Amino acid sequence: MRAMPRVTYCLAIVAALGLGACSGNRFRAYKRIGGFRKLVPMTLEANADKAVSSMGGRLVYTFGKTSQEICFYRDGKRVNTLGGLGFDRTSFQRLSDIGVDQDGSLLALDSALKIMRKFTPEGRLLSELKLNRLVQPELFCGNTEGNFYVYDAASSEIVCLSQFDMTEQYRFGRFVVEQPSSLACNQEYLWVYSQRLDRTYVFYLLGQYKETLEGQVAFDSFNNPVRIADIDPGWAAKPSALLRIDSSVASLSDGKLLQLVELLHVGGELAP
Repeated sequence: MRAMPRVTYCLAIVAALGLGACSGNRFRAYKRIGGFRKLVPMTLEANADKAVSSMGGRLVYTFGKTSQEICFYRDGKRVNTLGGLGFDRTSFQRLSDIGVDQDGSLLALDSALKIMRKFTPEGRLLSELKLNRLVQPELFCGNTEGNFYVYDAASSEIVCLSQFDMTEQYRFGRFVVEQPSSLACNQEYLWVYSQRLDRTYVFYLLGQYKETLEGQVAFDSFNNPVRIADIDPGWAAKPSALLRIDSSVASLSDGKLLQLVELLHVGGELAP
């Protein structure tokens, strides 16, 4: 068989690499935050230890550790409540964290039973994920690939679990993370905030340690760091205020007060 001419051969390799890069390319145009737009503030009907949002802020889930209840808010009005201490599948033995799945469904972690339950936005139970391989699961988050990251308080490690069968992939964060109060991630970073120490630990999703930042810091989908003071200095003066970013909406919560804020992204240059 004749050898492929050198120029043709080189062009073929470049074309193949280009097609491969296009088919698996995860890079996208970088956008910075050009400003913030406050949405209508909400007064919750019960104190919230955490608030997460979906559908651009139209749907909000909150939960309280004392009541062990999750409240559902749609367009600023409470539409449902589930939970409380109990033994049925809509109650909890020790509700320790909540989150939002990629489809907008609610995820709730029962640390005592080592089960993560998935509910529809209306409150109907969809499924249960067992975390029997973990000793004391306390906090969790999920990335856009569908994997879960769970903080196991027994070993003081963050455990990556496969989206397919919840098997353990790897662990990280031991001897770095101290007294965590919340866990969050985007498609590249995972960060852990300690409210007691007022410190944020940042990792890459594969587990490599990146940095420790003083204060409470969250990252948007373009890896822009956001602090409460960037949004509202008045909220930054509240020592118990919590910050969370879901997609392009940030939530500031403090007891029964909740302020949703839209992140206004501008630009479109390639990410550095």
